[in-house]
Amino acid sequence: MNGKTIYYHGRITTLDPSQPLAEAVVVERGRIVAVGETKQLLLDHGRAQVNKVDLQGGYVYPGFVDSHLHLSGVGQRLRWLDLGTCRSKAELLQAIKRRVVTSKEGEWILGMGLDENRLQGGAPTLEELDEASPHHPVLLARVCLHAHLVNSAAYRAAGITEATAPSEGGVFGRDGNGRLNGWVYEQASQPFYAAQPAPSYHEKKETIRQAMKQALACGLTGGHSEDLRYIGNVGELVRIYRELVDEGVKFRTHHLLYHPYLAELDELEPTELAPNPWVRLGAVKIFADGSIGGRTALMSAPYADDSSQIGVAIHEQAELLDLARRAAAYGRPIAVHAIGDEAARRVIETMEQVPAPAGELRHRLIHGQFLRADLIARLHRLDVVVDIQPRFVASDFPWVLERVGEQRIAYAYAWKTLLETGIPCAAGSDAPIEPLHPLLGMHAAVTRRRLEDPDTHPGYLPEQKLQPLAALRLFTQGSAYAEGMEKERGVIAVGRWADLTVYDRDLLQCPAEEWIEAKTVCTVVNGQIAYDGR
Repeated sequence: MNGKTIYYHGRITTLDPSQPLAEAVVVERGRIVAVGETKQLLLDHGRAQVNKVDLQGGYVYPGFVDSHLHLSGVGQRLRWLDLGTCRSKAELLQAIKRRVVTSKEGEWILGMGLDENRLQGGAPTLEELDEASPHHPVLLARVCLHAHLVNSAAYRAAGITEATAPSEGGVFGRDGNGRLNGWVYEQASQPFYAAQPAPSYHEKKETIRQAMKQALACGLTGGHSEDLRYIGNVGELVRIYRELVDEGVKFRTHHLLYHPYLAELDELEPTELAPNPWVRLGAVKIFADGSIGGRTALMSAPYADDSSQIGVAIHEQAELLDLARRAAAYGRPIAVHAIGDEAARRVIETMEQVPAPAGELRHRLIHGQFLRADLIARLHRLDVVVDIQPRFVASDFPWVLERVGEQRIAYAYAWKTLLETGIPCAAGSDAPIEPLHPLLGMHAAVTRRRLEDPDTHPGYLPEQKLQPLAALRLFTQGSAYAEGMEKERGVIAVGRWADLTVYDRDLLQCPAEEWIEAKTVCTVVNGQIAYDGR
């Protein structure tokens, strides 16, 4: 659409200090050409041939962008068993049995969202999984996606025996007698995924399509996604996302490139590598450690509830340096998953030794859940963005206190400390690990509590609560800065891309509890309505 459109009768928070509030926006060729009062802009631009959209008092914000998610996982979760809805072990096992009845012979039973901390009776044992599904392989992804629970049929399908050594950076769980117990950690899950039938190109594309539509319905105008472990090829990834945009799914994506696929950049045509307003290839994704829930996050001291564990190093320091140098040779920075403080230390040391190549992209420290004062000081001296996931507070507390101990909490999930130190942060959901809706992330950032907690709950580490405006900036200006697009998005101003998120309530004035009931009035991307909830 190259014509002009006026969005009017809105209540617009621009995040532009020169014009903080407005009523109308005029867009043309995907860009904002005017911001101001409804009466004046209709007078100046409202000719008969100009398209006019009455926002009917909707509250307008710069387009929300999720800085860290997995669109492929969001789409897959729509087809897999949703274990997050199960409240007990019995309920989970019953869900598996129902899926077995409707599945073809030998078909995998796949589930996502397993959280033993919230299941009455805890996680199923290997024997209980075998009883529920004696012939169908079962693979249940823990909510963090860094641990999985499998049954004996899955071991057989993946070719895993008691004598099999896990791949580097992975662990097979074992019982007190040293026998496999069904748990699989980190890289050790690879054989189980490899044993499953590969999805077709059509299936991959439809998986992404459904995820993008769900994101638009939440008010998201874009997302920074990592999907190569599902799609399996950089060329296919670019093709799928560009085709979906051409087919009318207007959603901007920025892609982290999982490091094993880095050399595939040599196979792309210059037109595929060139950034465009819709599909951009970004930093090289690396995992330094795992998750707190699976006790695979790499800590500098043993876990408080299991002194035999300090976590899992996916790569040793020398390997991290080598990967960073390989990324730099391709002109790309690194984006590294680091949850434990020791993993963060290793990543920061790597970024100190291998600065991000010149350009708009920056190094990214992903998660940064457990830091220390010395690590924050070192981060402040670097040009690094920290990708944070506010919803982790709602999911991990209170059990995380027992896992890590009180002495390590001072700089845990310390979003306010990072911001006040001057460290750039961007917010994402890590969906499908956490719910996709950005207002759930904002709620967690502001309240520091779970949805089921009463309003009187003080919040977990309440000194780290953010004000609504700071939380809003994380999903707008923060995500724009993280991908080097701070001059293009994150603010409603003349010359910026015309990406708008419109909700039915004032996020900066109404209580955070009301955000959960918010309705997406519409999502505008590149000046066009990409989702219409009116």
